[in-house]
Amino acid sequence: MNIILDHYLSGGRGRLKLVDVADRAGISRQALDRYYSDLKPYIAGKRDVADLANGNAQKAQVQTQTAINAVENKYLERIERLMVDHVKALEKAENSHITSLMNADLVLLESNKMRIALEKQTLHNAELLKQIHALELKLSLPGGPTGAQTSGTPQQDKLAFDVDIETLCVSFQRGMSFEDFEVAKSAEIKKVREKLDKYQDTPNVHVVIFADRYISRFRTFVDRYRATEEELSLIVRLPLFSRSEVQSFIRNLPSDFRKSIHTPYLSLDSERKAQRVFIYQKFPLPPMEIKGADTADTPNMLWGFDTVVTYKIKQGD
Repeated sequence: MNIILDHYLSGGRGRLKLVDVADRAGISRQALDRYYSDLKPYIAGKRDVADLANGNAQKAQVQTQTAINAVENKYLERIERLMVDHVKALEKAENSHITSLMNADLVLLESNKMRIALEKQTLHNAELLKQIHALELKLSLPGGPTGAQTSGTPQQDKLAFDVDIETLCVSFQRGMSFEDFEVAKSAEIKKVREKLDKYQDTPNVHVVIFADRYISRFRTFVDRYRATEEELSLIVRLPLFSRSEVQSFIRNLPSDFRKSIHTPYLSLDSERKAQRVFIYQKFPLPPMEIKGADTADTPNMLWGFDTVVTYKIKQGD
C-alpha cells in the first residue's frame, strides 16, 4: 500500500505497473498476483487510492493530490490543443502565401510569424501555470479554497510553499525518533526546493524565505506579506537553523531569482515559550528542534541574500 500511496503522492504522471510494484516490494509478479490481488484495482487506477490512506492526514493529502492532478490535466490538455491549433494556423498561412512570395520572402515571413506565435504561446502557458500553482496554494493552505481574497482586495502575485512540521510533530509524539524527524523534515524541504525549480523560466521571481523559529505562524506571515506588482513572490517556510543549511538551500535556486529572508524575533525566552505553547499545544515540538531554533545563526547579506529582515512579532501572531 505504501508503494502505491508514495507513487500517487509524488505527483508522477506515469501509470504504475504491476511489475514495478513487484520490483519495489522485492517480490515476484506471481507472488503479487497471488497474495496481493486485492491491490490490483488500485494499481490500475480503477479504485480510489484514498481508501488505502492511513489516517485523516494522509487521506487529506491524497484528496489534495487528486484535485491538483485534475487541474493539471485540464490545463495540459488545453495547452496541447492550443499547440495543435498553432501548427494548423502556420500551415494555413504558408499555403496561402506560397504562390505569391519568393522563397527568401517566405522564409522571412515564416520566421517572423513563428517568433510572434511562440511569444504569445509562452505568455499564455506561463499564465496557465500560474493558475495551476495558485490553485495548489489554495488547496495546500488551511481553509482550502475558502481562503481566497475578497473581491475588494487587490490580487497579488504570491504563492506559499509550506513544510508540514505539524504532521511531523504528531509522528514524533507517537514514537518517531528525532533522527527520523530530521530526515523527514529534510525530505519535505527538498520537495519544496524542487517545486521552486519549476519557475526557473518565469521572469521577476522573488523567493521570500520565512526563517521559521516556531514563534509565529507561517500563514500569518503569508497573509501579511505584500508582494509587488512587478514580481512573482514565492514564499517558503524554511525551518533550518545553521548558515550552511540555509546557504545549501538557496545555492540550488536559479541564479536570477531575487532572494530575501525574514526572521521573526522575540527577545525573552519566556515569550518564546508562551508562543510555542499557544501555537503547538496540540503537537509539541521535539526539544532538540526548539534548541536548534533558539540557537540559530543570524542571517546576513553575506549568506547570499538580496534582502535580510528581522522583525519583532506580537503575542498571538
